[in-house]
Amino acid sequence: MKLAALTISNFGCFDQEGCTIKIDDIVVLIGKNNAGKSTVLDAYEAFASMGAKLPLSAFREENENHPIVIEGVFVDITEEDTNTMGVACVHNDPEYGQAIRVKFQWTRAEEEGEKFTYNGTTGSFQPGGTGGWNTLLQSRIPVPLRIKPTDTPAKLEKIIIDILATAIKQKIKTGNERVQELIDQVKALTEEFAIEIQDEIDSACAAISDKLEDVFPNYSVQFIPDGKLEPDKILGAGSYVRLLAADNPALPLKNQGSGLQRTFLWSAIAALAEIGRMKQGTKNLSPDKPRILLIDEPEAFLHPPMVRSAREALYALAELENWQVMASTHSSVFIDVSKAHTTIIRLERDQHFSTRVISTDSLQFNEEEKTRLAMVRSCNPMVNEFFFADSVLLVEGETEHLVFSALLNRAGLNGKYHIVNCIGKANLPLFAKILNHFQVMYVSLHDSDSPKAQRNGNWIQNGAWTVNANILNTTLLSTRDSYCIAHVPDFEGYYFGEQADRDKPFTAYKILYSPEFATDPRYERLRDFSQHLEGNAHPQAYQTLQELGDKLQVYVQAHQPTPVERWQL
Repeated sequence: MKLAALTISNFGCFDQEGCTIKIDDIVVLIGKNNAGKSTVLDAYEAFASMGAKLPLSAFREENENHPIVIEGVFVDITEEDTNTMGVACVHNDPEYGQAIRVKFQWTRAEEEGEKFTYNGTTGSFQPGGTGGWNTLLQSRIPVPLRIKPTDTPAKLEKIIIDILATAIKQKIKTGNERVQELIDQVKALTEEFAIEIQDEIDSACAAISDKLEDVFPNYSVQFIPDGKLEPDKILGAGSYVRLLAADNPALPLKNQGSGLQRTFLWSAIAALAEIGRMKQGTKNLSPDKPRILLIDEPEAFLHPPMVRSAREALYALAELENWQVMASTHSSVFIDVSKAHTTIIRLERDQHFSTRVISTDSLQFNEEEKTRLAMVRSCNPMVNEFFFADSVLLVEGETEHLVFSALLNRAGLNGKYHIVNCIGKANLPLFAKILNHFQVMYVSLHDSDSPKAQRNGNWIQNGAWTVNANILNTTLLSTRDSYCIAHVPDFEGYYFGEQADRDKPFTAYKILYSPEFATDPRYERLRDFSQHLEGNAHPQAYQTLQELGDKLQVYVQAHQPTPVERWQL
C-alpha cells in the first residue's frame, strides 16, 4: 500500500475543518507568507513520526482543548497489507477505492499521540492496530527528509550525506555485483569492502562535481568516511563533505558561503536523479524504504540560472523509484502543471485566519492543453506567477501586456492586478480554466476578430472568432465575478485607431510615453482604461455572444470595413 492523502486538523494554522493534501509524486505548495505552507510539511513529519510527542506550539492557537488529528489514506492495498492490518481495516472509499485509513490524535502537548484505524465494518475509527501493524505502517510511509532555508551548515551537510549515500547505494545496487556480493560477507571483509566501494564513491562525487562546476567553476567534491567501516553505517555518521577550489586545500562545507552550500545540495539531488532508477507504473519495484523530500523555499540563496536547475533536479528526483517531493515555494519557476503526477496546492487565509486549500489534483488537462501549457511555459517561464495573484488580467500577447502594465502602474493599481501574457488568444480559455479552479477573479481581454476569413478564395468561419465562444463559456463558469472584454475589431484598432504591422510593442511604448498622450483625443480610451476596469464599466465588456455580435455591428456601421464579407455574422 502507499500513502495517497493526508488530512490535517487543529494543527498549527489549520482549524477543526482542516484540509486534505493529496500526496503525488511531486506536490508544490504555494501561497502568501503565513498561509500554512510550512505547516503542511510539519504535519507530514508529525504523521511519519508515528505519534511522537508534539510541543504546545503545534496545537492551533496553543489550545489543547482541540486535539490535533492527522489522518492518512493508503491505497494500492495488497494481500500482505490485508493480512497484517486485518480485513476490517480495508474498506471501499468513494473517492479512493480500496483503502486503509489511519490517524494519530494528540490531546496533550509533550505526550505521544494515539493511533486509530478506520474499521470498514463499523464505519468508525478504533484505537490501535493488530500485530505487525506498526512495522507495516512505518514501511509504507515515505521517510521525510526535511530541508529548511534556516538549516545550519551541519544540518545541511547531514542531509547532503544522506542524499549522497542514497546515490552511492543505488549505484552499487544497479551496477556492481561484486560490491553487492561483498556486502553479504562484509563482517569478514570490511577492508576489502572499503576498497571496492571507493570506485562508487568517486563516481558519485564526480557526478556531483560536474553539476557544481556549472555554477562554481574549479570546485570539486570529496566524500570522506571517517571511523569504523560497517556495511550498514559506512556512509552517514562520522562522514563529512569537503569542497576543493582549484588547487587550494579541501575545506569543510560549513566554511563555504550560503549560495555554494545550497548549490551543492542541488548538485547532489541532481546527481541522485541521474544515478537512480526511474519509476515504472504506480508501485515501487523494490523493498527499499520510500522517501519524500520536504523542502521549504527551494529557491533560497540561488541565483536565477541555478533556480531553474533546482527545479529540474526536483522534478527528476520525483520520477525516481521510491522518491517523492513536497516543496513550499514563492517562486513560479517551480510550478509546472503540464507535468504528470504533479499537484499544485494553493493555501489561503480567510478573514477568520483559517486556512483553506485548493488543489489541482481534480483539475484534468487533455493532451492539447498539456502541450499548450508546456509551450507557454517554455516561451515565458515566469507566466506561472498568476498562481500567486488575487486578481488577474488575461491578455493575448506582449503588446497588451506592456500597455496595460504601464496604465495600471500610472493608476497605482499594478499591485492589485497581475497581467498574464497567454501567448495567443487560443490559450486564454486554458488559463481561465485554471483560475476558475483556484477561485481567482480575472478579466479575459481579447480581440473580437472578424467572423469570417478567406481561404482558397472562399469565405469561411474564422477560427479566431470561434474562440470567442470558448473564452466566454469558460469565463462564465467563474465563481468570482470574472468577465470578458472584447476589443472590436482588435486591440490596436480599438485603442489606437490603426494597425501596427511591425514593432507593435515598441510603437505602443512610444505612444504611452509621448508628450501628447495625456491630451490627445485619440488616446482617450487608453487613459480611461484603469478607471473602467476598477468600476467594471468597460464599454467593450460583454456577457453573451449576442451582446458581442451587437458590438461588432456597431463597429461595422460606424467604420464600414472592407471587404464586407469578412464582417458578416
